[in-house]
Amino acid sequence: MKSRSFNAQLVLVIVGVIALCWTVVLAAVLTQLSLNRTSTWDEKLAGVATQLLVTIPADSRFEGRAGPGLKLREFPDAGYEPLAFQIWVDRNRLIASTPGAPESPLQPGFADGAASTLVEESQWRVYSASDSSGRVTVQVGNLQSVVDADMRHEAAHALILATVLLVIGGFVMWAVSQSTLKPVRALGAAMRHRRSFDFTPLPLDGLPWELHPLVDSFNHVLRQLDEAIEGERRFIGDAAHELRTPLSALQAQAEIALRATDPQDKDAALRKLLVVARRSTRLSEQLLDLARINAGAKIPKHAQADLSTLVQHVAQEFEVYASQNQRSLFLDVHACTIPGDVDEIGILLRNLLHNAMRYTAEGGNVLVRCGYEPPARIGAVPTVYLEVADDGRGVPAAEREAIFERFHRAAGTPVRGSGIGLSLVAGIAKSHNATIQTDIGLEGRGLMVRVVFPGMAASPRAD
Repeated sequence: MKSRSFNAQLVLVIVGVIALCWTVVLAAVLTQLSLNRTSTWDEKLAGVATQLLVTIPADSRFEGRAGPGLKLREFPDAGYEPLAFQIWVDRNRLIASTPGAPESPLQPGFADGAASTLVEESQWRVYSASDSSGRVTVQVGNLQSVVDADMRHEAAHALILATVLLVIGGFVMWAVSQSTLKPVRALGAAMRHRRSFDFTPLPLDGLPWELHPLVDSFNHVLRQLDEAIEGERRFIGDAAHELRTPLSALQAQAEIALRATDPQDKDAALRKLLVVARRSTRLSEQLLDLARINAGAKIPKHAQADLSTLVQHVAQEFEVYASQNQRSLFLDVHACTIPGDVDEIGILLRNLLHNAMRYTAEGGNVLVRCGYEPPARIGAVPTVYLEVADDGRGVPAAEREAIFERFHRAAGTPVRGSGIGLSLVAGIAKSHNATIQTDIGLEGRGLMVRVVFPGMAASPRAD
């Protein structure tokens, strides 16, 4: 998925919000313009008409002939467009009007209230008011073009003000966002200039608290990387130490075989060379398996596998070894299914069997069992166990947990091992969410190792 710039998205959002707000303001202004017939201009006209009407004395007598009314004085330098008003008596005599007012009534129908009229080919906005007797009528008006121009002027001022405020608000938002992201950019620059394998936790000072969970997650990953690399360093050091001994033995036995003149001595040296070579081969295989599992280079293929079939297959591989080394291998298997990686479960079982065979004396016994364990409570999913037990020397209870650590060897063990096999068992069990249990082995002697795998929802099959 293509990455997107946070700044670019922020700018787009700000521009979008400003455009949306400006559109809303423009729509509101246009709506106000379209409703100018009921605008404040009507209130102004009504106020002037009412004030003119109440200034006329109640006992005035408007007697006289009909004719042109009184024209008020004109102020040519007033600097504004004055209102036009007319005072009519009996709806047929114009007794007073302002300069520029038409001779015809502004409201020909003399109906009280606001109205738009066409008088002498000009559009007017008029308010007409009559006294209680209905004889005197005051009509106040203004050209519709003047009203519209005033409304457009006010609308332009409103749009300009709204635009300025929106632009200022957008700029403030952008400036605040840039200031907030400044510590993030500084943190990124510091990370780019770090030395290789520097896993010091990232500082949280100055960062917005919303980013703290993200940085905490980074620090958690950095700690994991630091631990993994430190573990690999230890592994490489321990592996080099473990390989140095068999390689030196190989070289020594090869030199003995080359210098031997007696065929029997040469054959004895070659047999020892073969034993050391086999041990070195197994050690190398275990080291590679351990490195692969610990590094997570291979994700386990958790498919359903029949554990009993796998146990029988691996046991066949050890039948010849058990016969040659005078050990007896017994099976007590029941059909059971687990979700797991067949190859890795095979490695786990082979290491358990190899460990049991090596540490069991001649004539000893090794038992492999697997099956379903009864559920701890009614309705619970049954678990699956794989168990390897022997009747050898065994391991003290205080030391049983430590034997699953890399390159650990139980004290006082006469047989020299690599100390890797059981650590492989622990790593594979962990990747399968399985638990390991240890106890005394067969006949109250030896060692028993049980690996308990999580159960499946399906019911166990009949044996």
